Amino acid sequence: MDTNIPYCLASLFLVTLLALGVIITNQSVEALESTTATKTNEIPSAQSVYQSQSISLPNSVETFVWYIVNEAHEDTHNEPQKLMSNHNPNFIPTELTILEGVSILFLDTDAPWDTPHRIEITDKSYGEVVYTTGKLDHTESSKPVILPAGNYAAIDKTYPWMKGTITVLPNSEKNTENNLTVGAFLAPTNQVADKKDNDGGIHPGWLGYYKTELPKNGFKVLSEFNFHYAACSYCPRKFWPDQKTAEHTLIIYSTNQPIHLALQKLAKLVRDNVYT
Repeated sequence: MDTNIPYCLASLFLVTLLALGVIITNQSVEALESTTATKTNEIPSAQSVYQSQSISLPNSVETFVWYIVNEAHEDTHNEPQKLMSNHNPNFIPTELTILEGVSILFLDTDAPWDTPHRIEITDKSYGEVVYTTGKLDHTESSKPVILPAGNYAAIDKTYPWMKGTITVLPNSEKNTENNLTVGAFLAPTNQVADKKDNDGGIHPGWLGYYKTELPKNGFKVLSEFNFHYAACSYCPRKFWPDQKTAEHTLIIYSTNQPIHLALQKLAKLVRDNVYT
């Protein structure tokens, strides 16, 4: 009897088991990667949002407030020294990933000196405009919109360098209890010397102020990230004067209060900021 036959059969059986294990493992990894956005309840940190210029929101979120950054009307490509940062220079974040059923809206925090915004959302598959904010002035917010699953581009019609992307993922496990509103907010990390706007009005906003005022107004500060941006070679302190400082903090917040009430409070908090 050939003693090599049992050995060969055993080897073949072992190889088959190993191959099957690799396939199962790979399928498990792929399944995990494809459901990360839907399964986790964690809101990405401010550091992650700043560095990756993106955010992917979990199933617990009902509404996302998309932040239009101060000085976003300045040309991103030709005058970057005037921006708040070269990370998320126009919208926070630049790239948004949400689940089907989540509503989004825009909050305009760009300086109020005759720089209204008009954002259009276009379906990338068909090139059709599916949503427009209409005219947005400083502190104003747009009406919420819920988009079907797909890929979209957000572009300001007045300032076409202001661009963002939206990915809406299919959501077969809709959370009927989701009532969380999430958004971003920027503030000087420290108190600034010049708190006046171009009309002489005084604004108290800085990180310490908002760490008190946000909770007082029903917002939870989830995370913070400090960053430095000074790219103006001809400016005395290397930052664009309207930004007031080179030291800023990105805040990620959440709230469970009704969206209309949250937006009323956010409008005042934006108005309190020193950015002009």
